[in-house]
Amino acid sequence: MSEWLNLFQKEYRMTRNSALITLAIFLIGGLWLVYLSYFNSIAVIIIPAAFLLVFLLFYPALYVLRSLAWEWKVSPHLWLHCPQPAWMLLSAKLANALMHMVVVMVITAALLLLGISVNPHPEQLSGINPSALLPFIIEVGFYAAVFTTAASIYIGTWATLISVAIAMTSKIFGRFRWLAGIVVFFIALFGFGQLQQTWVYDQVTRWGPINIGMQNLLLAPRIDISMGRFYTGEMLFYLLLTVAIFALSAWLIDHKVEV
Repeated sequence: MSEWLNLFQKEYRMTRNSALITLAIFLIGGLWLVYLSYFNSIAVIIIPAAFLLVFLLFYPALYVLRSLAWEWKVSPHLWLHCPQPAWMLLSAKLANALMHMVVVMVITAALLLLGISVNPHPEQLSGINPSALLPFIIEVGFYAAVFTTAASIYIGTWATLISVAIAMTSKIFGRFRWLAGIVVFFIALFGFGQLQQTWVYDQVTRWGPINIGMQNLLLAPRIDISMGRFYTGEMLFYLLLTVAIFALSAWLIDHKVEV
C-alpha cells in the first residue's frame, strides 16, 4: 500500500500547482456568480453549476488521456520499466483525477447553497422558503454527486483503454495509431449501445429494482422530480465491466505495450 501512496503523491505533486491555480480561479469566479445572482436571478449560479456537473462526468477521462499521452511521449522508458505493476500506475492517476473532481463538486455545492441561502427573491424559488428548499437541494445534490462519480470512473476506464490501444499500436500504424483509439471509442459508444437493446442484456441486468425515495420532497411540495428506477443487476454489470476494462488496460501495459 505504501508503494501505491508514493505513486499517488508523485502524481499529486506533478499536478498540484496547476490544480491550485485552477481552483483559485474557479472559487473567485463562483463567488462572483453568487454576487451576480443576489442582484439578478438565482439562475445565474444554478445554470453554470448544472453545466459543470456535466463536464465533471468527463473530467477523469480527459485527465487520464492527457496524463498518459504525456507519459507515452516524455518518459516511456521510465514509466513502462517502473517496478510497480501497471494497475498501480493507472489507479494513482485515476484517483488523483477523482480527488480533483470531488473537490470541485464540494466547492460547487457550497457556492450553490450559499447562493440559495442569501437569495433575496423568494419568487424565483417558486415562493418556497430557502430553509425548506435546502434539504431537498442537498439530497438531490448527493444523488447527482454519486451518479457523476460512478459514471466518470466508468468513462475514465474507457479513456484509459483508448490511450493504451493507441500506445500499443504505435509501431504498427505509426502516425495513424489514433485509429486504434477510434475503434475502442466506437465499441464503447455504439457497441454497448446496441447491447443495451438486446434481450440478453435485459435478462442479465433487469433484476433487483431499486426505487430511490426523496425523503425531503415534502419540504418542497411544488417541485415534482422523478428519480427513475435503478436495477441492482445493471449496477453490478457496469461495476464488473469497469473492473474488467481497467484490468485489461493494466495487463496490456504490462505485457503488450513496447517502448
